[in-house]
Amino acid sequence: MCFTTKAQQNNDVSLIIGDKNITLEDPFIVTVIVKFVGDAQTPETVFPDLPNFTKRGFSKSTARSFVSGQSVSTCTITQNYAAKKEGNLKVPNFKVVVNGTDLKSESFVVKVGKTSNANLDKKEANNPDNPNNKNQDNPDKKEDFTDFIEGNNNSNSPELTNLNIKEDAFLSLSSSKSNPYVGEGFTITFALYVADNNAAELGFDPNNSAQIAAIIKKIKPENCWEESFGLVEIQQNPVGIKGKKYMEYKIYQATFYALNNRPIIFPSVDFRLQKFITEKNGQKKSSYVTFTTRPFRIVARELPAHPLKNEVSVGQFSWKESLDKYKVSTGKSVNYRLQISGSGYNIKLPQTKNDSIFDFFPPKIVGNANPQNDKIITTKSLTFQIIPKRAGNFALDKYFRWIYFNTNTEKYDTLKSKIRLGVSGQTIQTADTPTEATTVYDGLENSDSSIEQNNFTKILKDEANILIVIMLVGMIYIFLPNRKK
Repeated sequence: MCFTTKAQQNNDVSLIIGDKNITLEDPFIVTVIVKFVGDAQTPETVFPDLPNFTKRGFSKSTARSFVSGQSVSTCTITQNYAAKKEGNLKVPNFKVVVNGTDLKSESFVVKVGKTSNANLDKKEANNPDNPNNKNQDNPDKKEDFTDFIEGNNNSNSPELTNLNIKEDAFLSLSSSKSNPYVGEGFTITFALYVADNNAAELGFDPNNSAQIAAIIKKIKPENCWEESFGLVEIQQNPVGIKGKKYMEYKIYQATFYALNNRPIIFPSVDFRLQKFITEKNGQKKSSYVTFTTRPFRIVARELPAHPLKNEVSVGQFSWKESLDKYKVSTGKSVNYRLQISGSGYNIKLPQTKNDSIFDFFPPKIVGNANPQNDKIITTKSLTFQIIPKRAGNFALDKYFRWIYFNTNTEKYDTLKSKIRLGVSGQTIQTADTPTEATTVYDGLENSDSSIEQNNFTKILKDEANILIVIMLVGMIYIFLPNRKK
C-alpha cells in the first residue's frame, strides 16, 4: 500500500480516447499521458487488441517543464488503430497496462464512415500550395521565408527566396522526402534560422511553450504514425546555407510513416518572435515580428503488388544473429539471439512453429526507437529458446527469415539466418522443457492412451473396504462371548 501511494504521488497517468467519428482511412487513436516528477522515463505500455480494428503502430514523445523549480516530464504514448470496415463499430470494455497499472475504459461505439475527399480538397484549396493560391506578402505584418540548406538532397525543397535582409532570419518547415512509399519514414523539421551577421536583435516569445504546442498540433498529419525525436528544449546547431553561416534553432522534429496513399498536407504556420530596437537614448524598445512557413504536401506511393504488401516493413534494415553454443545434444536448450535494426517500423517476425526437429518457446522481445542522423532507427531484439529433438547439422534459415520492402532497391527483400546448428544424441519424442516453461499439459499429446494404467484410487478403496470388514469381524468375536458370560 505504501509503494502504491508513493507511485501515485510521483506519477500522474491518464487515458485519452480519440475521435469516435472517423472515416475508413482515418486512424482511431488511444493515448496515454504519463507525468513524472524528475527525470523523464519511458513507461512500459501494453495496448489491447480491439475487435474490428487493427493495430497500425504507435508514437511516443517526451516533453519537460519546470514547476516551482522542480523538473516535470510528460511522456505521451499514442496507439493508432485502423478500422476493418465501415459502420457503427462497438468497442467493448478494455484496459491499457502502464507500468503494471490498469487504465480501464468503458465500452463505446466508433462511427466509421466512407472516405470523402471533399474535406481534403477544401483543405488544399485553402492552403496556398501553388502560385495561384499564394497570398501577397505584407512586410508590415510578417515575413515569409523558405530554405535550402547545403547538403540537403531533397530535390523538391524550394530555394531560399524573399530573404529579409534586415532581420536576416527565416522560418522553415521541411521534409526529408517528398514522395515516400506507404510505410516509409520521412522526417519533418521545424526550425528557425538566424544569420551569424544578423543585425536585428531577436528573442523568443515569453509565451513560447504554448505557441510551439499549438504549432505542433497543427502540423501533425492524421494519416501517419509518428515517432518523435523527443526534443525537450530548442536545439542550436551551426549550419551553412548558400555559403552563408546561420544558427539553426531546431524547435520540433519527428519521423512520420504514411499509413495510406492519401496526400499529406502540411499547412502554413506562424511563429512569433520578439524584436528589440535600441533607440537614440540607449533604451531598448521591444516589438513582435512574425515569420511564416509555406505549406506543402507529400504524396506517398503504393508498394508493388505482393501477398504481404500490407504487412511488411518499409525501409533499409540489418540482421544480426548469434547462438550461445553452436553444438548441442538433443533435449538440451540453446538460445538464439536475433536483432533487426533499420529505418522502418512494424518489425514483426512470423510465428515459429514446432516440428520433428526443434521445439521453440515464445521469444523474449525488446524494442526501441532512437533518433540517429535525422532518422529514427528502430531496433527489435528477440531471444528464442530452442530444444533440438533429432541429431544432425541443421540450417536455421528455414525457421528464421523476414520479408521487407527495400527502399534502396525498390524491391521486396528477404533477410534470413546464416547459422547452422550441430546436434548430437538420440532422437527423442518430447523435449526437456525448461523449469520456467513446465506445465501439467507438457507432453500430453505424446501420451499413449492404449496402455492400461494402474488405478491407485480404486486399489486403495478396495483395501480400505477389506480392512473395515476385518475390523467388524474382530468386534463381533470380542463382544459376543462377553455377552454370554
